[in-house]
Amino acid sequence: MQAPQQVQVGEVTAVYWPGQEAVAAALAELADGAGSWPGLPAAPQRPVRLIIAENTRRFDSVTLRRLPPWGVGAAFPASRTILIRLDGDPRRVLRHELAHLALHDAVRRVPLWLDEGYAARAAGEWDRLDGLLMNWRLLSGQVPTLDQVTAALRGGRPEAEAAYAFATTAVLYLERLGRERGLAPLLANLAAEPDLDPAMRATYGLTLAQFETAWRRDLKGRYGWLLLFTSFTALWVMVLLLVGLAWRYRRRRDRLRREALNDGWVIPPDSQGPSA
Repeated sequence: MQAPQQVQVGEVTAVYWPGQEAVAAALAELADGAGSWPGLPAAPQRPVRLIIAENTRRFDSVTLRRLPPWGVGAAFPASRTILIRLDGDPRRVLRHELAHLALHDAVRRVPLWLDEGYAARAAGEWDRLDGLLMNWRLLSGQVPTLDQVTAALRGGRPEAEAAYAFATTAVLYLERLGRERGLAPLLANLAAEPDLDPAMRATYGLTLAQFETAWRRDLKGRYGWLLLFTSFTALWVMVLLLVGLAWRYRRRRDRLRREALNDGWVIPPDSQGPSA
């Protein structure tokens, strides 16, 4: 087995296996110049260790299969290490994982839903929200609680993908509550007070439970048209189905009538032929 190699770009040390030097250097350069983060003050660049896994097999060998098989990246804030799998979208994954490091640099303790929602927001993963258009919870008029979102983030791939989207909407709602200052007031208060509930009170005058209620109501309002659309769709499908069944019944009935009329019917002879 070939030994890993490394390349240094600024404060980023990229570890890679032979054949991946170019992509490792490019990702290291991207990480070193990552820039600012939503709601966080500018901070001096700190060392980052970036491990590049070219495929799932390498990813699993590095993580000892301790991460979900569908994962394409991971961040370890304590050691400031990021692991990225190349068969995904490595640039976006890198931005996502760097956001985890930046958030944990500023805030000591972060709930999982806020951690993942913030990283998705910082990485601009807006396509995650597309998954909500077909989410069964929203289509049935239900919105999960934040505890349910946290549990789903640790679940299987379908549940986790929906949970990432819900977590992202929660963070976007927090950002809207902050108006022109966005997430900055909350993250500043959370840095001083690691318990989210007191930080929420200090920032928005809301308890965590009140925020959760408001977020769920907002989400229903934003995606409520889905419920209306699916209700109308279901209604029209039912109407078309009934019309189709009625048409089929009538066609069968008319066919039986024609067969009954034709049964034994003989055209009488006419020596003069048909009339004009």
